[in-house]
Amino acid sequence: MSKQIDSVYDSYYENFVSMIESDEFYSYVMENIGAGTNKISFYQKKKDKKIDVRWIEQIENCIVELDTIIRNPRRFIVQEEEIVPIEKARRITNESVRHLAQHTNLIARVDGDRVTPNEILNVYREESFDIYENRFIYTLLGKVEEFVESRRKVLYGITDDEEVAELGMEGSFNNGSEDVTYKLEISATNKTSMIDMDTSRMSIFARIDRLSHIIREFRGSAFARSMRGSAPVRPPIMRTNVILKDPNFKKALVLWQFIETYHEVGYTIDVINEYRELEQQQVFAFYNTLALNYICLKKTADSSDEVDLEHKKKRRQIKPKFVKNMIEEIVDDYDIYNTEIRRVYLDEIVKAAKKREKQDAQIAEAIKNALAAEKQAKLEAIRAEKERIAREKAEEKARIARQKAREEAARKREAERIAKEKKREADRIAREKARIEKEKALEKERIAKQKAREKAAKEKAIALEKEKKAREKAKERERVAKEKAAALEKERLAREKAKAKERADKEKAAALEKERIAREKAKAKEKADKEKAIAIEKEKLAKQKAKEKEKAAKEKALALEKEKLAKQKAKEKERAAKEKAIALEKEKAAKAKAKEKEKAAKAKAAALEKEKLARQKAKEKEKAAKEKAAALEKERLAKQKAKEKAKAANSKKKTVKTDSAVKPADIKTSGNVTTDDTDTANDFVMNISDAVGISFINDDADNQ
Repeated sequence: MSKQIDSVYDSYYENFVSMIESDEFYSYVMENIGAGTNKISFYQKKKDKKIDVRWIEQIENCIVELDTIIRNPRRFIVQEEEIVPIEKARRITNESVRHLAQHTNLIARVDGDRVTPNEILNVYREESFDIYENRFIYTLLGKVEEFVESRRKVLYGITDDEEVAELGMEGSFNNGSEDVTYKLEISATNKTSMIDMDTSRMSIFARIDRLSHIIREFRGSAFARSMRGSAPVRPPIMRTNVILKDPNFKKALVLWQFIETYHEVGYTIDVINEYRELEQQQVFAFYNTLALNYICLKKTADSSDEVDLEHKKKRRQIKPKFVKNMIEEIVDDYDIYNTEIRRVYLDEIVKAAKKREKQDAQIAEAIKNALAAEKQAKLEAIRAEKERIAREKAEEKARIARQKAREEAARKREAERIAKEKKREADRIAREKARIEKEKALEKERIAKQKAREKAAKEKAIALEKEKKAREKAKERERVAKEKAAALEKERLAREKAKAKERADKEKAAALEKERIAREKAKAKEKADKEKAIAIEKEKLAKQKAKEKEKAAKEKALALEKEKLAKQKAKEKERAAKEKAIALEKEKAAKAKAKEKEKAAKAKAAALEKEKLARQKAKEKEKAAKEKAAALEKERLAKQKAKEKAKAANSKKKTVKTDSAVKPADIKTSGNVTTDDTDTANDFVMNISDAVGISFINDDADNQ
């Protein structure tokens, strides 16, 4: 784009300015502009946005550790106990038998050695990831995802880098009879893309996208799915042994602390302002544009007189009048009467009052209309708000229903997933056990084969050693035979020499020459035999070294295999020890729990026994009180009877003689007897009869 601007600018100077700069009027205007008061300011402003990569590097440094933790999460065995009917019991364990022995109330019947319970303790054991360290990692993944996504959206949505160029021109000049003032402001903003224009930023955005993708993968892993129902951890983080000592968890804790303390947006803006002094040629170019604008203004103003604009003009008639509140403006003769002045003022005041009343009425009407419109708008807003609230409530109900349906479906899926995972885990454990058994059998077979091979190799080595010794002995015998033959040959030659000593010197010289040749041949043959023996020995040694090397390699492989098996056995032993320790710990906890339950049951039985004794004592006390009350009542009745007997005896002494019998005829009443008197008489007669032992039969009142 800069090339196009340069081309246009050059064309402007070469064609336009070169044509008009020779004109006298244009030169005159340029001189006046240059002689006037001119102020030109030009500056460039640059906004540079820089991305902070500290948070990117911090998260990248922890990716491997988080991946290691997620691939190998920590787990523990959860043991749940539940008393269920005997037909629903899945597995009878030692804890079930001990619990049944401690709670005999659960036994239905006993037939000899056969015990049939109604209910029994069922123990469920299953692996669980719901521990503090795993919840810490799951919460950290959520925080990291929110942290990265929020800054990713901000960085992708921020304005690009800007370069702003601003020009300001202000001043005035005199052109003959005209005073001309001008003011010009122009600015240009250039935006560059943060992603497309900078390769370093492209790599940063690629790193951010990679982090976002990795975190989403972590959030969708099997570990994260199994931890979805767990409660998130809250700061401050507990410094457990695992978090403080495990290198992976230590890195995760450092990342948590960084995220908690990093509150920045993720980028910074550097603003650079640069004021520039314009060159003379640039100032002259701006003066040219100013002169051109002035000429265009004058041309427009001059041409407006010639063009018929009657239909476009807005006419407004101005009626001159006096300003009545300024006496100096309207009064030339100061001998004017006060009544005349008062009349002029009153007329104007009345007119102003009417005009003001009319304006007030218009204002009141406008205010009334505005209030009505405002009230209507408020009513519309309230109605719209009510409709919106109703819609939101309906949408919220629908959303809650959908959410419940989704949660129910998710729970079902989770239950199915857990069941499948349990089944898969059981299958995996069975396969693992089968594999371990198979490996043990193969290992035994391999060890047996290895022992057989070692035995065969030892026997072969012994045979080779024997063969080697036999060959050495044969060579030694051959050498001794050669030496003996050589000695005999020398002795024979000596005898022949002694015999031929008498021969001539020529024969002696010939014999000596022959002897020398024979010795050289013998030496050459011996040397050849020695070299051949050395070559055979070297070949044998090379073969032996190769065999020893092969044997060492086999022994080394065997040692490595044994070491590997030993490590594997140590790991299995360690894992078995851990599982045994966990089982012992759980058994200990179960025993403690059983003891606590037994203790609670004993305490409850003791409390029930105490309550039973208290009730029994209360009953006995109540019975004793009743017996005491009955005895007192009997005693009272006996005392009353005794009193009545004593009273009857006293009355008998008064009315009847001791030695005479009482007859019914002797008991008479004086006068007429009423009903009440009859009852009293009956009572009296009964008392008398009881006292003297006489029985009366009262048929009616007349017999009395």
